[in-house]
Order: sequence, then C-alpha cells, then structure tokens
Amino acid sequence: MKNTMISILIISLAFGQSENATMTIYKNGYALVKQPVDWSIRNSSGEVEYSVLPEGIKESSPYLNLQSGQVINQKLVSNLFSASILLKESLGDAVTITTIDDENEKGKLIAISPDGYTIQTNRDVIILKKEQVKKVTLRKVVENPQFRPSLLWKISSNDYHVTGDLVYMSRGFDWDAVYRMVVPDYGPATLIIEAYISNTSSIDFNNLKLQLIEGLVGEQTKPQFRGNRKFSSSAMVAESSMQFPNQSSLGDYHLYPYPERVDIGKNEHITVRLYEKEFEIEYSKTYVFKNAERIQKEEPLEIEYQINNTIDNNLNIPLPQGRIELYQSTEGGLEFTGEDQVKQTPKGETATITAGRSFDVIGKRKVLNFERQRKSEEASIEVLIKNKRDEKITVRLEEQIRGDWVIKEASDNYIKRDASTIHIPFSLNAGKEKTITYTYRKEWN
Repeated sequence: MKNTMISILIISLAFGQSENATMTIYKNGYALVKQPVDWSIRNSSGEVEYSVLPEGIKESSPYLNLQSGQVINQKLVSNLFSASILLKESLGDAVTITTIDDENEKGKLIAISPDGYTIQTNRDVIILKKEQVKKVTLRKVVENPQFRPSLLWKISSNDYHVTGDLVYMSRGFDWDAVYRMVVPDYGPATLIIEAYISNTSSIDFNNLKLQLIEGLVGEQTKPQFRGNRKFSSSAMVAESSMQFPNQSSLGDYHLYPYPERVDIGKNEHITVRLYEKEFEIEYSKTYVFKNAERIQKEEPLEIEYQINNTIDNNLNIPLPQGRIELYQSTEGGLEFTGEDQVKQTPKGETATITAGRSFDVIGKRKVLNFERQRKSEEASIEVLIKNKRDEKITVRLEEQIRGDWVIKEASDNYIKRDASTIHIPFSLNAGKEKTITYTYRKEWN
C-alpha cells in the first residue's frame, strides 16, 4: 500500500447542505428538523444511506416516516474523523514534528498531553510544548474518513420510488428576541421586535421553513458553541421582507412561524422581524436610587422604563425573552442610549427595562447616626436627590433593611414592597432637590 503524508493541521472537511427542510428552533440550543426524503430503491428490500446531518444530532432522536414502505432497521454512524483521536491511535508510530523555527524532529510518538508532545529518537527523548509546534505529520493512510454522521436504513417497499420525512433533534441552533425601542424627546416611543437566529451546526440549510418556540422545553442544558461568525446576506433584507406576522399557542409555549423560506449556512446568523408592525407605545420613566442599611454613597441614578403590555398601549401580545436596545431620536438621527434584558412578558403584564444612569440626576446617601446594642440597632438615614435636568422627573428610592425592623420618623410616605424593601416614590421639578430622612430600628432575641 502506498504511504501518504498526512498533515494534521491542514485537513480540509467538506460538509453537505439540507434542502427544503422545516425547522422548529427552541431556546435551549436545540431544534427539531423535518427533512423530506425522496429515494429510489432497487428491490423490495433495499438499503439507503443519508449523511446530510449535523454533528450535534441527538443520537436517539432520528425517525424515518415513510409514505409507502416500512423501515426494517436503522443505524446511526457517528464515528467521525478527529485529529486528536488519530494522534492517540498513533502512539508508538513514527512522527515528524515541525517547529515554529521550521526544524523537523523525527522519532516515535510516545506521549500526548494538553501541554505538548513527547517523541523518542535513537538517542533522546524530546518534549515539545504546543506553542513550539507548527505542524505534526504522520506517515499513514486514513481510509474512508467520516466527516459527518450518517444514517443507514434497510427499507421494505413495494414501490420503486420511496418518499417520506426524516425527523430528528439536534443542537447547534438558537434564537433570541431583539427589541429596538426608539425614544423621542416628546410623545410615544417606537418598538420594533425582531428575532436573531443562529446556525452553529456543521451543515447549510437551503429553502428552509422556520418556526420559533418561546419557552424552555424539557431539561436540556443549553450548550456553548464556538466558531467563526459570518452574517447571512439574508440579514441585510430583514427590514423589508423577513417578518413573522403571526404567532400561536403551542400548549404552554408560543410558536412563531415564518411565512417564507430562507437560506442559512453553517456559522451564519440572520435577523428577521418577529412581528410585522412597528408598535407606537407609551412608557413611564423613573429614576431609581437603590441602597441598603448603612451604605453611604453618591452616584447618578438608574434610569428605568416601564412598558404596559396592554391593548390600551397598542400591544397585548406575548413578548418573548430577549435583549432590548434603546435609541434616542435626535435631529442627527438615532443615538444608542443603553440596553437591557427583557423577561418573558405575557399579555396584560408590565416589562421593566433599566438603561444606564442619568448624568443630571444625582443621589447622595448618608448615615446620620447609628447605635448598636446587644439585641437591637437603630440608624438614622438622610437621602438627597438633585434634579439638574430641565424637566420634571419621577424618582423612586429603594431601601433594603434585613431582619425584624420598623420605620420611625419618616419625612415621606413609604411603601413596604416586601419583607426587606421599602419604596419611597415622589416627583421632583426641574432644577430642584429634595431631602428625605427616616430612622429604622431592628431588634432580635
């Protein structure tokens, strides 16, 4: 047999592409793929192989549903070629290691570790760290290397022409909602809701029908994927043609079907409209100062937006979990002003967004007095809020006090939010400041 030089670092893999499939993408890194198949078999008991499968296929999931015929047996072959496995199988074989200085070290490969390689020569044992290595060359033949999983079936059918659907689950797919909220100086904001879809699998999908599921299904752990990202040209036309105008319930989840077929290659990401229309919405804006017990500090206040997901606010739709980006509308165009995460927000509920801190609204908190005894403590707090803006604002103080406590001598009304939090809401005119004081007392046995 003729020997062939194999350079471990320059192996090129060729992957296939799926055609005309339907894919339902979940938010746990998995997708359900329904792949139409169309085969011709030579006799009533024929064998068929299909290899356009992603590396992340869930091994127990493939199911072949034939319109005519019967599956006698099915085998999944997933013993994929791996350079690391090849090296382990080559322990004891001859190897040539080329260093970054283009020097060749030849010998017997006797050890592999995360740090490097060890080879035995006629006289020496040479240890090479990975950062010193440019190329590893083995003198052997790899026969019929398998680069992607394949499925083998034995089929019984009276028809020469066999059609059906291959259904399987695979990791390597994900989606997330992306919100764009444009806030003008006055009047309602504009809310745009999109979906960011990722294919980090090992195959391309052409003419793909997409469905997105909002909600976590089962107990699958969301896997982490790496790889070079490139953006599909489809993403460039998302604003004009890619839209999910409808959504429906799927048991306890929400299903967003996309009406047109798309192409999405491996390591590609596309952005599409989740809802067709742009929503003109009202919102509330509050400046929030959060503190706890004996903390003393001076800092800008957080900016909080609240959006009512109601009919009166032109919404009343299932809002999926995702990232929201905030933009300010100016004479020069849009300017980015912050981002946050939006939780799943059902109809009739309120979405809360925190978008950075205000330069012109400052909070200062001081502990005026603190006394601690064996079974109690008491502290007097002063909070000063300064509004340097040219408009009236709404402010909310959030004070955390743990344990068994009571509030004494409060200068303003407060709301007991929960067992360890009080809220003090108020309005503050342009250019004004306000001082709030209170005393808390805690006792224990």
